[in-house]
Amino acid sequence: MLTRLQHKRLSDEIADQIVGLIKNGKLKPGDSLPSEREMTNSLGVSAPPLREGLKILETMGFIEIQPRRKIVVKSIAGTVLHDPLTKVVEGDLDMVIQLLEVRKILESWAASKASQLATDKEIEHLEEVYQELKKDFEMDQLGVDADARFHLAVYQAAQNTILSHIGSTLFDLLWQTQKVIRKTMFKEDINKQRLLEQHSAILQAIKERNPRKARAAILTHLDFAEKKIIELTSSN
Repeated sequence: MLTRLQHKRLSDEIADQIVGLIKNGKLKPGDSLPSEREMTNSLGVSAPPLREGLKILETMGFIEIQPRRKIVVKSIAGTVLHDPLTKVVEGDLDMVIQLLEVRKILESWAASKASQLATDKEIEHLEEVYQELKKDFEMDQLGVDADARFHLAVYQAAQNTILSHIGSTLFDLLWQTQKVIRKTMFKEDINKQRLLEQHSAILQAIKERNPRKARAAILTHLDFAEKKIIELTSSN
């Protein structure tokens, strides 16, 4: 009935250890892994089994090995959700509104949890990204990247690994659409100020550790975004 236990290959052990870090949220979507030299030193292995382990992870969709050997954690929901949703949503503002409705459900919960569970370091990161968004607006830029990173930081601060990966996939999907919406929205300067105030309210509620206020701030922001998309749809 029982069979002889087999020792795992080093490459499998390396892959399992990195998957464990992704599962427990210590490695999040978009995070970079240390350099190969750092990892071989930390793990006490040579380069060949490390590279084999990384290749396993890349094949499974956990990481992306970029030029110059930069290794980035991918969203585990990426291929499953992103590719089919892109076909459904791309160029269709009605579908973007439906996606925004999903964001309301997910982000209101995430903001509430983030206000309770965010670490001081995560709140500091939110503050930094908010300042980047503010600077983008002051320089008459769209602020799409900073905005996406702000919301993704809220997801990640909720300390829920699955939600963090889903959030990463959603914002990757919405990036191009956001650029179109912002160009139209920013024809009125007041909209930049409104967006900044809304993000500031989200940040402040999380800093105050106030779940109800954080949830309300996120919903106010997303309701505003939905209103602007509906206006854009009507004008077209």
